[in-house]
Amino acid sequence: MSASVPPPEPELWRLARHLGQLRHERGMTYEALAEASGLSRRGVIALERGERVGEVRTWYRVARALDVSFADFMKVLDA
Repeated sequence: MSASVPPPEPELWRLARHLGQLRHERGMTYEALAEASGLSRRGVIALERGERVGEVRTWYRVARALDVSFADFMKVLDA
């Protein structure tokens, strides 16, 4: 499998990396995050790899599933 290439949008790439970091910190599998957020496993993977942009409500659901406020989750975009 080849390495994931960052998408051209740096903000999307930061969100994707942040999602992966938080998921790992919480010891959550793709399946657990998918179930907690109401997304599919493939949807979670696509978000984390930066392959899917996702709507605001999708990112909100992911943040809630990771037990972090949406505002705190999005602070990664201020970097």
